[in-house]
Amino acid sequence: MTALRLRLQKEVFDATEEHLVGLAHIIRQEKDKKKKRDWLLAIAATKDIPVYVKLYLLKKNEKEVFKKKQEWHIRDLKILDGVSSDSLDVKMDLEDKYVWTFNKSEEKEAFLKTLQQMCDKHNIGRRTKYVNMTWVSGNGDQSARGQGGPGQNNIPEADTGYQAISEKEAADLKALMAGCENAISAADLFADKLAKELSVLDGDNIYSMMASEDAVNNLMQYLATSIKEVENLEGRLNQYDDFLEHIRDSMEKMEGKTESLETVNNNNALLLAKLDNIINKLQIPYEYQVILQEADLNNPDCLPPVIEAAQALSSALLAPIPYSLTKMAAVQEQRKRCERWKDKFSKGFCRHMTNSFIHVGNEPGENLAQHSNKLTLPIRSNIHKELLPYAPLMHWLKQLEPKNYSTLQKLYTSSLSKLYERDLSRFIKDAYIRVCGSAPPAGTSQDLSSKKSSKLHLHGNQQLLGADRDQWTGEEQALIRERFDATLEVLLTCLEPVVMEEQNFCLAFFKMDSKVSDAPIRPSAAKTKTQKQVTEEVRAMMSQVFSSMEGELVTFLREFETRDTLNSMYSYVRLSSHVLQAQDTGSFLAITLGSALIHTKRNFDRLMQAQLRSIEDAKPARKSKCGIINFVSNLGEFLTLTERIFRHSDRRSDIEKWYMTMLMSITDNIPRIAKEHGKTPQQVVIMENFHHLHAELSALKISVLDNFKRDSKQSYQDALQNYVNQYFGRPLEKVNQFFDGVSARLAAGVRETEISYQLQFSKQELRKVLASYPGKEVKKGLADLYRKVEKHLCEEENLLQVVWRAMQEEFVRQYKYIEDLLQRCYPGAQISLDFTIANILEYFSDIAIQH
Repeated sequence: MTALRLRLQKEVFDATEEHLVGLAHIIRQEKDKKKKRDWLLAIAATKDIPVYVKLYLLKKNEKEVFKKKQEWHIRDLKILDGVSSDSLDVKMDLEDKYVWTFNKSEEKEAFLKTLQQMCDKHNIGRRTKYVNMTWVSGNGDQSARGQGGPGQNNIPEADTGYQAISEKEAADLKALMAGCENAISAADLFADKLAKELSVLDGDNIYSMMASEDAVNNLMQYLATSIKEVENLEGRLNQYDDFLEHIRDSMEKMEGKTESLETVNNNNALLLAKLDNIINKLQIPYEYQVILQEADLNNPDCLPPVIEAAQALSSALLAPIPYSLTKMAAVQEQRKRCERWKDKFSKGFCRHMTNSFIHVGNEPGENLAQHSNKLTLPIRSNIHKELLPYAPLMHWLKQLEPKNYSTLQKLYTSSLSKLYERDLSRFIKDAYIRVCGSAPPAGTSQDLSSKKSSKLHLHGNQQLLGADRDQWTGEEQALIRERFDATLEVLLTCLEPVVMEEQNFCLAFFKMDSKVSDAPIRPSAAKTKTQKQVTEEVRAMMSQVFSSMEGELVTFLREFETRDTLNSMYSYVRLSSHVLQAQDTGSFLAITLGSALIHTKRNFDRLMQAQLRSIEDAKPARKSKCGIINFVSNLGEFLTLTERIFRHSDRRSDIEKWYMTMLMSITDNIPRIAKEHGKTPQQVVIMENFHHLHAELSALKISVLDNFKRDSKQSYQDALQNYVNQYFGRPLEKVNQFFDGVSARLAAGVRETEISYQLQFSKQELRKVLASYPGKEVKKGLADLYRKVEKHLCEEENLLQVVWRAMQEEFVRQYKYIEDLLQRCYPGAQISLDFTIANILEYFSDIAIQH
């Protein structure tokens, strides 16, 4: 048991700074009277002052740890019933009536003694009635009221054991023993002496008391009177004690009531604050009510108070109120009033804005550029200026009446769409006049719009590389293209401010960006989902307001691209520049220009494909001389035009790709044309065309075509050499054959000095061969060759002298070859040709001068 007490003190009561006083094992009877469980009943007192004693019910859980399951103050113990000494049960009247069954009678007795002692000592002002406790205390049934002092403790204390005498007692004892000499050696005699002296003293005391009988009687009377006074005082103290107990109970009750009053006051204060908050949120001043009911929306000066009143109404209707408070009749009634004011004001506002939007749509929309020398598209800032003061009310309508707001937004869109449709139609017509000098024929736009863009390349003027030179238009068409380019730039420049002005107005007037401004700020710089949604809504609205813009623009481009396919290059460059300069690639204007750019890009690609097909489908000229092929002669002008258009464009890479493709096709098709033309030698056609191609590329200085320039020069030189070899050949054929044999002998190992001794290559044979080529015959043969070359070559390329000089160089080369072998193999034979190099040069010069 001692080990258990120590364990409980350490695990359970040390944490609460309590001292375990009593402990017993009990069996607790459950309410169903069937189950019984083993518990521990403990008595513990606090260590501080004042001391509080509690009764604890302890239970061991599954982890073998004791826990406090129930506790009572012993001052709440009203009745303690020990039942009997033979029974193990104990009855206690606490909050409820409990019956405890102890395991052993010894534990029961010890526990009841400790409990009774604690009640008598610490139940100050409280009465605990003891029933059937005589066998425990021996005092009978009584009520205990503790006074908190030691005099009230009727429980016998435990034996204190040996105690030493004090110094005074030791001194008296020594003085007594000093009066008897044999006090120590003859203790019996000393004791007898002390007994005789004590009897003498007792007799003296009796005689003294009998002598003072009156004094004793008086003392007895005084004692009786004192006892009565003490009893009266004790009764009064008991009465005071009852008063104090009653006062303490009352104070405890008052303390609870004070807490309740504080709670009530706090609740009332909170309720008042809530009501004030609701009233402030839902209340609308009377002057605002009057303004909302009698609002004059036609007068702009009256709008500020109307806007202020509408915002107050919006705040009342959108005020955040707890759901439970919305069930209050006053709140519901006030909200109904606000709804009536809202309905009346919104109807009047919607009616006014409807009339304003219809009036805007019915405006004539005169062309403001009629009195100006420049092409301009009017910006409707006057309309925006008139409507912008109503923007706060539109935002108010968007919050409270989304359906009416959507209806007004659609009405504004349809009205402005009509106005801008008229403006754009006049604007495009004026642009057409500035390009062509006259208005487009009636029905042109409708006819063009109904045609399929895939067939555009079949109509209109086309300047194809493979076409005849006379099909390429002159200066007038070039001027029209320049005017088209300048007008298109002005047209695209005028569109942007108009669209941006209208877009910014719609954002401000219809509060389309309110979703973004109301959204929480995020650290990311990229577009949020809300911003993308707003951009899509704005783009959809602008596409309805400017519903005719894309069609008008595409029709304008299609008209001039159909008239002259080269215009597609101008429009492609201009549109690309404006699309790439757009700040917001997802805006309506960027999308519209992008759609027009796609259309133009297709036409541009069709133009390049047509140019490529014209090269591949080109046929040789039916003239006797092939001359310069059409796609070669037209290439210079085409490249000059494209370079002027694409020089500083961001789309230069596109045209350079087409440059490469077309030049590859040209270099592949020149030999084909040369082969197909049967009247002019192939090498002449190749030579003349590659020479012309090289000259054009050298003049334009296009870096990406440098490789083609080098290749064309090489092809030209190869063709020239082949032509010279083919038609000039070897005018001294027999001489060349003779010395070819000599060269073969030398290659076979025959010495140069032994060549003349061979019969086939003797000096006589050499003189016969040389005698067959006199100078006059050679000159005559060269004259005939010159006339033949002159028939082959065309005049426009002027390569006759170049070819003639190449033949001269070839003749001189052959002559030097023959002369070298003569000097090496026939030295000193005095054998030579009938003419010299100087004669050859004279022959070629005379023939060239004569012709």
